[in-house]
Amino acid sequence: MDNLMKKEDREIKPGNGKADQKKILEYREKISNNTYLDQAISKIATDLSHYLTK
Repeated sequence: MDNLMKKEDREIKPGNGKADQKKILEYREKISNNTYLDQAISKIATDLSHYLTK
């Protein structure tokens, strides 16, 4: 949790511009599934609420 507050850990680092096409297709498939998206949003909200109430 301590790393979340460090700005340098949150910045997007430049890459080589090449992405793994297989992973991209997997993520696109996942986010098109409404059940998966609802679960992901709920988990993010839960984690954020827990972090903010600490």
